[in-house]
Amino acid sequence: MTINFIIYIIITILLGLLIRIFYMIYLNHKIKPRIKYTTVKTFIILGSGGHTTEMLKIVEKLDNTKYTPRIYIHGETDKISVEKLHEKEKNNKDWKIIPIFRSREVGQSYLTSIVTTLIAFRDAFYILFAENPDLILCNGPGTGVPLCLGSFLMQLLFINKSKVIFIESFCRVKTFSLTGKILYHFVDHVIVQWPNLCTNNDKHCIMTNKTPLTSIEIPWNILLQVCNEQLPLEIKAHLIPMCNTLQTHLISNGKIESIDVDDLLLIAEACLDRTWEELNTGHWKNVPIEQRHCYTVCSILKCITLEIKIGKVERVNEELTVKEIITQIDKGLLLGAPLDEAPNILTEMASRLNEHIRNQENIAEVLDFDVDCVSKELLPGFKWLKRFDSPSMESFYRDIFMPKCPVVLTGCIKHWKALKTWKDPNYLIKIAGSRTVPIELGSRYTEEDWSQCLTTFSEFIRSHVIKTDGQIGYLAQHQLFDQIPELKADFSVPEYCNFSDNENETYPDINAWFGPKGTVSPLHYDPKNNLLCQVFGCKQIILYHPDDQLCLYPYDTKLLSNTAEVDPLNPKYDKFPEFKKATGYMCYLHPGEMLYIPPKWWHYVVSLTPSFSISFWWS
Repeated sequence: MTINFIIYIIITILLGLLIRIFYMIYLNHKIKPRIKYTTVKTFIILGSGGHTTEMLKIVEKLDNTKYTPRIYIHGETDKISVEKLHEKEKNNKDWKIIPIFRSREVGQSYLTSIVTTLIAFRDAFYILFAENPDLILCNGPGTGVPLCLGSFLMQLLFINKSKVIFIESFCRVKTFSLTGKILYHFVDHVIVQWPNLCTNNDKHCIMTNKTPLTSIEIPWNILLQVCNEQLPLEIKAHLIPMCNTLQTHLISNGKIESIDVDDLLLIAEACLDRTWEELNTGHWKNVPIEQRHCYTVCSILKCITLEIKIGKVERVNEELTVKEIITQIDKGLLLGAPLDEAPNILTEMASRLNEHIRNQENIAEVLDFDVDCVSKELLPGFKWLKRFDSPSMESFYRDIFMPKCPVVLTGCIKHWKALKTWKDPNYLIKIAGSRTVPIELGSRYTEEDWSQCLTTFSEFIRSHVIKTDGQIGYLAQHQLFDQIPELKADFSVPEYCNFSDNENETYPDINAWFGPKGTVSPLHYDPKNNLLCQVFGCKQIILYHPDDQLCLYPYDTKLLSNTAEVDPLNPKYDKFPEFKKATGYMCYLHPGEMLYIPPKWWHYVVSLTPSFSISFWWS
C-alpha cells in the first residue's frame, strides 16, 4: 500500500509538471501584457565572432538608463568577446562579465559534450539563482541554451520570472539555427529578421520589419552618376533630389511622412510615363540607350519608395504592394537596360522579393500538363535528320559543327534538373509565378491578328498552357533566364557551345520557348548556330538547306526578310511553284533531346503538345 501511494504521488507530480510545461509553452505563444519596470536587469549572452558582433549592435540600441545593470555572459574560453566588451563598456560603470562553462567546444565529440553540457547547466542554474535577471537576451550561440532552458525550468518551479528573448541571427534567412530550433517554444519572444522565418502567425514570433528587400546595397553613387550624365534635364531635375531623399532616409533609418512618400511616387510615375513615351516613339532598335537607362533608374527609385510605403499600410495591402514592386522591376528589366557599372540591381531586387512572395503564395489547385506525344511518322516528301547519341566534343566538331549538318543529339542533357521539375506547373509557378513576361498572342507572328501583351507567368500558364480553348499564347524567344536567374540552376549551357566560327568567344544567347499545343514558328532562319533543347513536350521540326532559299520565297520586307512566305505543311504550289524543288528534312524533338541548327538553315517548328524548349544561339 505504501509503495502504491508513493508511485501515485510521483505520477501526480510528473503529471502536474507536464501540465505546467505545456501551459508555459502555451503562454509563450500568446500576446503578453506589458510589465512596467523602472530599470531592467539584463543578461546579455555572447558567443564568439559573429554572434558577439551582432549582439553588440543590438546592445547599442538599448537605453543605458533603463536596461541596467547589464550582465554579460560568455563562454569561459572566449577571450575575444571579453576584449570587445571592455572597449564597448569603457564609459559605463554598471556592468560586469560572468564566464560560464561551454557546453561544447569547436570540434569536441558529441559523446564528451554530454558531460560538459551538464556542467554548463550547473553553472547556468547557479548564475540565474544568484543574479535573478529581469531579461535575458540571446542571439544564437550554444552558450545560451543552458541559460535559456535553465530559466524556463526555474519558472516551471516558480523560482524566477525572467523574460527570455531569442533574436535569430541576420544570416539565417530561410531556416532557424540549431539554437533557434531548440529554444523556439521555451522563450517568451522570438525575433527574426527575414519573413520566411515568421509565416505561421505565431504571436511570439516577431519580424523586425526593418529588413529591406529592394534597397540592400543600392549603389547610390552610380545612380547619381547616371542621373547626372545620361538623363534628360527635365527628368534629372526630379530624380537627383529623389535619390538624395531616399538615400538619406535609408541611411538614417528615419521616417518619411506618408505625404512625402506619395509625392515621391508621383515623381517616379511621372518620369516613368515621360520615358515610356520616348521608348514608344519610332523603332525599338533606334531607341537611345540613355532613355532605357532612364527607365531603369526610374523603376529602381519607384520600387524603393513603394517598399518604404509598405510599413505605412495594413498587412492586407503588403502582398499587393510587393507584387506591384515586382511588376515594376520586370517592366524595368524588359524595357530598360542594365546600367554599365551595376547591371544586376533590378535582377537582385526581384530575386529577394520573389523569395518573399514564393513562400507566402498558396497554390490551391493542382495543375497537370498533358504531354503524351502523338504519332511520329515521316511525312511524304521529307527525309529524316540524322541522330547522334552523346557525341564526343571531337566528333561533334568534326562531323557536325564544321560541315554545318543539322542533327538530333540524344543523351546530352539527361542530367538537367529541369527535365523532371519543369513538367510540374506548380514548380514553375512557385519559382516565377508573380513575374511579368511578354506573351505573343496568335498562332504565328506572320498573321494579321498576331499581337503581344504582358502578363504574369502564373496567369500565362493557367490561361494559355493549361486551358486550350481560347486564343493561343506563346512565351517565345524571351530571355527568361536573365530576367529570372533562379531557373538557371535547373540546366546548364551545353559544352558544344564552346566551339566558335570566329576568334571572338561569346556567351550564348539563351531564350525560352514555352507554350501550348499548336504554337508555330513560321519557316525562317537565324544567323547564328543554334542548339534547341527540349525540356518537356514534343515538337515537329522541318528544315531546309540555305541553298534552297529562293525556293522558299522569303518576304521582301526588311522586317521579315529572314522569314518564308510558304507554309511547308500546306504549300500553295500555284503561288509558290519553285517550292517543289526544295529538299525538306524533318525530326520530332522529344524531352531530353537537342537539335543542332546551323546558321541560315531554314526551320519550321510546331508544338504537338504543351512544350518548353531552350535555345542557345552563338557565333
